[in-house]
Amino acid sequence: MRRPNSGCRGFTLIELLVVIAVIAILAAMLLPALAKGKDAAKRIQCTNNQKQLAMVWTMYATDNNDSLVSNGMHDPPDTVTRFWVQGAFYNLQDNTNTTYLLDPGFALFANYLQNTKVYVCPSDRGTVKVFTLSYPKIRSYSLNAYLGWLGAWDTRMSTAYKIFTKYSQLSAKMPQGTFTFIDVNPDSICWPYFGMYMTKDSFFNFPNSSHNRGGVLAFADGHVERHRWMDQRTIRALSSDYHRHDEPSPGNPDLAWLRERTTVLK
Repeated sequence: MRRPNSGCRGFTLIELLVVIAVIAILAAMLLPALAKGKDAAKRIQCTNNQKQLAMVWTMYATDNNDSLVSNGMHDPPDTVTRFWVQGAFYNLQDNTNTTYLLDPGFALFANYLQNTKVYVCPSDRGTVKVFTLSYPKIRSYSLNAYLGWLGAWDTRMSTAYKIFTKYSQLSAKMPQGTFTFIDVNPDSICWPYFGMYMTKDSFFNFPNSSHNRGGVLAFADGHVERHRWMDQRTIRALSSDYHRHDEPSPGNPDLAWLRERTTVLK
């Protein structure tokens, strides 16, 4: 008599290949959605970071008789000329020195904010290399150069435009709003300020474009928005020397958009 079949029939090769193909199709459909979700989470965190910076910026003016927090360049940093934060990233040691963010003797924001993570966009590089060693990135954001400038002006930029020193001075001639903080391209970030050429189409600093071809900016009224850049030259942000701070980009609409939200003629 034939013995009963006690085992289960296995998959044939064709059936196995069909299962693998279905899994591959599902993965191809799901992975882009997961990537978009991850990008969205980073954008939300960057937005939250800048909301905190914008809130501190406003609180400082409230606490200091309407005066905007100091901004500018001073090298080396010291405890006499204090800005919102200090440090210039062409100095290798400044890339890693959290004292320039957290010590009230150097940074005016330190009395309000003691969380270094707020200064770093999650889409930025996690580390910066100094010689052969890697250290955590400490800052991704810069403040509009025409807000609160203190000390000798960076004469590479125009002197014909208004430098705001009081919150109440912010111009009603700028219906688009005045941007305060901006997410900066990792190769282009340097001083605490974000420089803008108001009379020529050239990048002093490149904005970040890692948020789906866009960057995040905070505004003086406290709102924060992500703006998608239109020009590939903005997105690619190519320069042979980022610390030269002058990268021509004729006819770039992104520069026009930024200028409208930077300052006004005196």
